[in-house]
Amino acid sequence: MTIEQIGIIALLIALLGLFSVDRFRIELVALAGLGVATATGLVPLENVFSGFSNPAVITVVEILLIVQALSRTRILDAAAIRIGRSLHHERAILLALCALGAGVSVFMNNVGAFALMLPITLSVAKTAGLDLRTLLMPVSFATLLGGLCSIIGTPANYLVSELFVAAGGEGFAFFDFAYVGVPVTLIGIAVIVVWAPLKLGGAASDDERNDRVRSAGFRRIVTELRLGSAYGKGTTVGELEDRLGGTVHTIMRDGERVFPLREGASIEPNDLVVVEVELERLEAEIDQGALILAHGTGSLAKRRAEVVVVPDSTLIGSRVSQLHALLSSDIEVVGVSTSNPRIEGGLGDVQLGVGDIILLHGTPEAVKEALDETDTLQLWPLTRLAPAKASYWPLAIFMLGVLAAAFTLLEPPVAFGAVVLVLAIAGMLDLRAAFPEINWPIILLLAAIIPVGEAMATTGAAAVLADVLTSLVPATTMFGLVAAILLLSLAITPFINNATTAVVLTPIALEFARTTGSPPQPFLIAVALGASTDFLTPFGHHNNTLAFGIGGYRFSEFPKAGWPLTLTSFAFGTLLISFIWA
Repeated sequence: MTIEQIGIIALLIALLGLFSVDRFRIELVALAGLGVATATGLVPLENVFSGFSNPAVITVVEILLIVQALSRTRILDAAAIRIGRSLHHERAILLALCALGAGVSVFMNNVGAFALMLPITLSVAKTAGLDLRTLLMPVSFATLLGGLCSIIGTPANYLVSELFVAAGGEGFAFFDFAYVGVPVTLIGIAVIVVWAPLKLGGAASDDERNDRVRSAGFRRIVTELRLGSAYGKGTTVGELEDRLGGTVHTIMRDGERVFPLREGASIEPNDLVVVEVELERLEAEIDQGALILAHGTGSLAKRRAEVVVVPDSTLIGSRVSQLHALLSSDIEVVGVSTSNPRIEGGLGDVQLGVGDIILLHGTPEAVKEALDETDTLQLWPLTRLAPAKASYWPLAIFMLGVLAAAFTLLEPPVAFGAVVLVLAIAGMLDLRAAFPEINWPIILLLAAIIPVGEAMATTGAAAVLADVLTSLVPATTMFGLVAAILLLSLAITPFINNATTAVVLTPIALEFARTTGSPPQPFLIAVALGASTDFLTPFGHHNNTLAFGIGGYRFSEFPKAGWPLTLTSFAFGTLLISFIWA
């Protein structure tokens, strides 16, 4: 191998490692990688900004703008009300929600589809008296499946197509992915409906209905409190943890941190205690007067709101003490439900990520203003759906764009650019307000990683890796070759986002096709399919991360619920790709 080939492979391995640890902002990692590649000559200086003009990036921006217009139309509200009122069996409701989520995801980015489905799923869970945990993860999986069916359903599909064109291929038509995606989606939804309820809970009783929706299963929150009169003087850390079934992370005494924190350490009456505990247990202790919250009114029930940090939120990476948009709006942060395993210091030191839930204390007006400023989504109190004001014009305009792209009347960037223009002229999309709400970290990630991925081909590194992969694959049949590429894509995507997986693996798949003397389409479809089918982890896709935070799932529940779906997608995907595209 040449020095350039070794350099680009080493750089990509380093980037994948940094993406997987999830401790740094993804756009900063990608931009830093692009900077290193440019400084070392791996990416020519004239190609540094080529990612920003790439049609794939432009189309993703357009789709995100269109999703904002569609999300305000309330076009799905009538369907949600009908599901909640007319269906009574748990699996029938689950089937309807999954089918709706998958259908929406065909025509928009699956992250946007899941954002639309979140309030619907919450409302249906409350109306039908079902455990939210039974519905949320399956709906997330369904939106990932639906995204497999069109070129815009997930960024991975469009990136694979555009990189194919850049390499001299003809690309894929709008619904070329549907030949494999639709059967895999239908089979996958059937697996979800049969398997998921067995692993994720069941129906709630009438008495538990509201509590389950509010507490979202077994969610644990980090908060600051003081001991009430029910605890005697000299209560130890171990005694408090045993009673709460939680963890004491920090004790602050007279402004100083008590260190070291031992199980037998005593808690004084005025100590500020940072604990992590199940929400329901904490509410019970507060209602009994045994514990007193350090913030708000001392109660979790009064003037309480719960908001979730979504992928395009401005709060990602911030600490609670830095949430100026919240703290300056007559709002107090009462607690945080976070997947961050490291809790150091007080509540203000907790760093927020996608899927984290913030418990706020404030007036509804102040909370609404804060939501608008921070691009977060309110989970509680639930807003009632009202289909009377639904508008179908944005959907009709969008569908015209989809048809124009599907029948190759216009290229997708032009078709969806026209949709954005018409929506803006008609007053259905406020561009000035919409652009700040775009998930810019993902856009920057794509724009920065595309030139680095292209360098895989220009330096010959992709050819080297393809030769290595060819030597490792014992099979010579198309079925075996497709299975190898699909398995590689499935193995990588749980640790990095699907767009990066597509950019990294597409040059390798193209070289793999050349090396084996096969058509490239089967391997490219396999890359796109594998990049968007992560059902085993909560962090391989933003939708799963949101479900993880909102539903209060345990990490182990993802592989338990998702392994049959992963196996089915792999088996049927390999078979369909080999039969249709070979």
